[in-house]
Amino acid sequence: MTDETQKCTGCQEGKPVSGFSVRGHRDGRPLYRSRCKECQATQARGWYHGNKEQAGSTTRRRNLRKNYAITENEYAALLEKQDGVCAICDQSERSHRNGAPNRLSVDHCHRTGVVRGLLCHACNRALGLFNDDVARMEAAFRYLTGEGS
Repeated sequence: MTDETQKCTGCQEGKPVSGFSVRGHRDGRPLYRSRCKECQATQARGWYHGNKEQAGSTTRRRNLRKNYAITENEYAALLEKQDGVCAICDQSERSHRNGAPNRLSVDHCHRTGVVRGLLCHACNRALGLFNDDVARMEAAFRYLTGEGS
């Protein structure tokens, strides 16, 4: 194999290095995975279909840690503190995916990153559409209650 090609340990074919994912660098040069992107994707799909529950749990844990700096246990503690309902409307999640209700969304301050609580999809989306702007939300409240006219 030349510098521009590499043999895949999965399909045993020699392919251009652009067909392999970079796994790191050494001495300023990229190090490529031993399986081509196609074989890597096939292997990942196979694992996912055999381990859907574990895959979902792992993804949830990673997203909680990465996006909100909380653990699954901290999420569970918030959920218990809120009796399993939205912090705004006191309702359980109403939106569903694949026949199961979604989990409540983690609400956080976009400026500070501080987690405020768990919200249903509708309330979380409403806050997002108002850009967490309290003045706009108060104006909406006045409009809805007829105080603004």
